[in-house]
Parts: sequence; structure tokens; C-alpha cells
Amino acid sequence: MKALKASAVGLVLASLIGCTWLMDSALKSSETLELQASRTSLGVGESARISVRKKKSWFRTAELSNPQKTIYSTTSESMLMVEPDGTATCVGTHGKSSESAWILATNGNDHGHIAFDLQPFGPGPALEIVTEAARQNQPSQLCCGVPLVVLREGEQLKYKVIRHAAPHEDLTLSSTYTLFFGSGLPNDAQPSVVSGGPDYVSSRNVRLDREHGTITAPSSIGRLNRGTIIVFVRQGDLVGWKEISITHVEGSREQHLQFHPNGH
Repeated sequence: MKALKASAVGLVLASLIGCTWLMDSALKSSETLELQASRTSLGVGESARISVRKKKSWFRTAELSNPQKTIYSTTSESMLMVEPDGTATCVGTHGKSSESAWILATNGNDHGHIAFDLQPFGPGPALEIVTEAARQNQPSQLCCGVPLVVLREGEQLKYKVIRHAAPHEDLTLSSTYTLFFGSGLPNDAQPSVVSGGPDYVSSRNVRLDREHGTITAPSSIGRLNRGTIIVFVRQGDLVGWKEISITHVEGSREQHLQFHPNGH
């Protein structure tokens, strides 16, 4: 828990002052994990696998005794996503010519980070999450013209994962999925640890069923104006993503506030 809190502090600091070289170097000097990647400059749609070692001294590192306990997070899930195995992928730069973001890792009480330079040029998404939702023509914060899908509380969305290139096969069942809920941690069951507020939208109450090709929104998002989910999908080296916005059924927010004025 101590390392998780340190990771959360790193997320906040990075978002407030930016991932400058000075901040990057200052934090690394106090960290107990060393993170490395085959490349730290990524274009949209490009990925890099991160390796983590325990710092023993200034110049020595060692293998982790329990590498399976490593938890990864990102300072910007709308630009740089990270999967549970430590694979980072650039998904955008917010329309800028270049950007930067960090991947953080914790293992027990140890923590560390690695900075990535992000570029708008790259292969882009090679997989498309095709949905049957009628409300999907709004602009998304993500890049590459991927439209935002809007779901109401309790609503179910039918989807397919299709490869952009020929033969455009359906890869829904064989793909792997990672969900983000605003905290930067993949598949987070308690995003409030980082983002604050109630956990109305989390891996506990958003259901993705790849066998039937459905995503089901939470039955309620309480007093929130809206909830946001980013779905990231992978098939080997091919990746894709989709942003989903969860909105209220008409009148549900007012009813919730009437019976739960403190937002619980």
C-alpha cells in the first residue's frame, strides 16, 4: 500500500508539472526499482515491453524475487496505455506535435518509473472495435478518428474486434482486453485510490464478455455527471482502442441525489 501511494503521488506530480527531465531525474534518484524498455520513443500504435529490476546500489540491480506482483500504471491513459504485463503503447498526443508520459511500477514497497517520448506519427490502430451503438458519433479524446461511444446506465453494447487489413477477420474471441477507468491502473477495481470519489465505474461493475461480444455499463453511476472507460485490445502485435462514455438514464441522477445527498 505504501508503494501504491507513492505511485499515486508520482501520477499527481507528473500531471501537475509535466514529465520534465529534471523531475524525471530527481524521482529516479529516490526510487528502488529500475525500469527499462527496448525503446522509449513511441509513435501512435507502437508498443514497448518494460522490464523491472530491484536496485541494490548505484550501479547494481537484481532480479525481482516476486516479479508476478509487479503492478503497472500510467500517468496518462489517453496517451500511453500499459497492460498488466508491462507492455506500453502510445495511443495519442492530444493533438500535439510531441508529448511525454510515464509508466510507473510497484512491487511490494518498491517503486520506480520510466518516461516515454510520444509522437503523433505511427502505424495507428491496426484493430477496430466495431460497435452497434447508435450514439457513437461524438468526438473522442483519443486519436486517429476513433469515435466516442455513449452508453446509458445498465445498457449493453454489442461489439466486434476486426482487423483493419485484409482479410479483415473477426478477432473478438481470441483478443486480450485491458480496461481503464481514469486512475491509470489497468483493470482497476478501485480507481478512487488515485482519482478520488466513489467507484461507480470500475472493473467490478463494468462487464466485458468476449465470448458473446458484449460490454455492459454499470447499473448506476450515482452522482457522477458521466463515467469514462477506455477499452484497449491486443492481438499479437496488433492493437486497437475505444473510448466509452457512461451517462445517466433520464432522471436517475436527480433521484440518486434525492435519496443519497452525500453521494454514497
